[in-house]
Amino acid sequence: MSRAIPWRVRFAQHLIGINGAAYWPMHPHSQLAYPNRVLLGRDSWPGIEPLCYVSANMGLVIGDGVRIGREVGLITGNHDPTRLTNYLEVAPQIIGHHCIVEDGCTILPGVELADFCIVTRGSVVTRSCLKPRSILTGNPAKVVGTHDRPVPAIAADAKHGYIPAADFDAFSRRNLRHQYLGRFGAAFTPPSSIASRP
Repeated sequence: MSRAIPWRVRFAQHLIGINGAAYWPMHPHSQLAYPNRVLLGRDSWPGIEPLCYVSANMGLVIGDGVRIGREVGLITGNHDPTRLTNYLEVAPQIIGHHCIVEDGCTILPGVELADFCIVTRGSVVTRSCLKPRSILTGNPAKVVGTHDRPVPAIAADAKHGYIPAADFDAFSRRNLRHQYLGRFGAAFTPPSSIASRP
């Protein structure tokens, strides 16, 4: 069975409209920008804890079973120093399957975390870590070891936020901005139309 969504979160999102644009559960005290540039795995809810900042202006890809703590910043874009209304082009931020990002962490633009990484409390991740099962800590975060934590099971009925897994492909094609999802966006780009013959 999937994780239960706290009633206060549902109330804030669906009745009051706080973080209502997110297609996943988000705490009313967390902030969100550009939800249509987030590709979310099953059973992953960025911002479900309070005081998180999820800014996906340059694209954010989150794998299955990711856990994100309180006061986490997922920042995907840097302002252009010559024109502050623009953003510098960077690759999307990617957080692999079953990663844990503990309380108070910040992950900066263009960072990719391999599957099963753990980012310890208060760390600032400035560079990608492509080695699975790494433990990162510090500011800037560095790999300090590895772990052998067992892979947690994901319930068969786990959803992509509020979207059932069976409907997510169609939802993504209709609603997500694929050009911001890097190599992952190609999977949801509609095939080119083939002209019908008379």
